[in-house]
Amino acid sequence: MESVSISSDITVKELLARYPRLLQVFLDMGLLCVGCPAEAFHSLREVAHEYHLDLNHFVKSIETAVNDENSSP
Repeated sequence: MESVSISSDITVKELLARYPRLLQVFLDMGLLCVGCPAEAFHSLREVAHEYHLDLNHFVKSIETAVNDENSSP
């Protein structure tokens, strides 16, 4: 299976709509953007900035979670 690449410009809402199991990843990271009314507008880039996260590491963490989920039987 081909690995998924995630754009840092995707909104939290769109990402969670595509990959609902990422909710737990966001919660595990202590990100309060899940369920926030602004999730429809905030991109991963903006979340990384707001929480002082390294953008590349943050996006790679999301990609890893998605690809791990996709490779599970």
